[in-house]
Amino acid sequence: MADKPLVIGLTGQTGAGKTTVSEAFRKNGYTIINADLVAREVTADPHLVARLGELFGPEVVAEDGTLNRKEMAAKVFSDKDELLKLNTILYPIIVQKIRDQIAELAKAGKKRILLDAPTLFESGANKLCSKTVAVLAEEDRRLFRIMERDGLTETEARRRISAQPKDSFYKVRASYLLRNDSSPEQLEKDAQPIIDRLEKVSGGSVKSMALATGAFLFCVLLAWGFFLVAFRIQYPNDYQEEIRSAALEYQVSPSLLSAVIKVESDFDPDYTEEGRKGLFPLTEEQFALACSQIGSLEYENLSDPETSIRCGAALFSLFSEDFDSDRGVLAAYYAGTEQTEAWLADSAYSEDGVDFQSIPDDTVREKITDVEGARVLYKNLYRLY
Repeated sequence: MADKPLVIGLTGQTGAGKTTVSEAFRKNGYTIINADLVAREVTADPHLVARLGELFGPEVVAEDGTLNRKEMAAKVFSDKDELLKLNTILYPIIVQKIRDQIAELAKAGKKRILLDAPTLFESGANKLCSKTVAVLAEEDRRLFRIMERDGLTETEARRRISAQPKDSFYKVRASYLLRNDSSPEQLEKDAQPIIDRLEKVSGGSVKSMALATGAFLFCVLLAWGFFLVAFRIQYPNDYQEEIRSAALEYQVSPSLLSAVIKVESDFDPDYTEEGRKGLFPLTEEQFALACSQIGSLEYENLSDPETSIRCGAALFSLFSEDFDSDRGVLAAYYAGTEQTEAWLADSAYSEDGVDFQSIPDDTVREKITDVEGARVLYKNLYRLY
């Protein structure tokens, strides 16, 4: 069995100077894993790119079927919810590939590995590392660097910077900090004492390493706990017993029900808007259709969460009898069954008449995208199927 290598995580703000520090580690015998390159490999998968096109809009897919990175960046760096949705999809895939690369390098006898990852902590990849180093720099200095490096306008560069964490984020998480307020040569010199210190750590006693690792893992778990709490506040799991019961009764997915409720009413049982009422909410026509499954009820009963959830589950159960894909069911909910059938029958929107290649109505498409993004979170946060 190969010895476990020393894995150091390198992160920091865009334009802060991670490349210079990475090169310093390479000169000291470290093998580099570049998370950006791993991400490019992941997003080269045509099936994933097609799925991103469905979730974020056809403009993020280039004519040759590859990911239009500039369009995707413009979309997610201007909308935190969109960035969250993208990261929720990509992070688990990227981290698993990094874990596989570390295992392969260990088998090859590599003793020192540097993981260069801009979103080291956000993705959870820091859990693969023994220690972490963060590179920080003043915003104006970073602004100039990324404009020159990436060919961005000042507006684009500032938008990208604003989407990233502030200094305090790294100060409470990283094992070591490096300030880059001078030249690349000086930054490389400043990195050397940290590299030397890490060498001593790697050569220390097993007991010391175990204690340090335990403390580090405690901090990681604590930070990850706060991270999960923040997501769970934004995406609550209210009425879980009612949702699970209705999902079981009508054989629909609880994650789908939770996602629709989150997007449509944000779990407010008294929600009312433009002839729609309740947690889902339902029109009177949809309510009548649901009652064909449940039995006679009054429309005003939708203010009761349990009744509202049962009606929504019954309605989605009926839609699933007519449509074999989740997007077909959602399209029926938002646009009606007749319109959905017409779209699926049109080869411009569906190749097989079952699932959508694209959805022509902007409002319906955006709603379905929002629900699918929320559903990913409910699956990951609460392990709902």
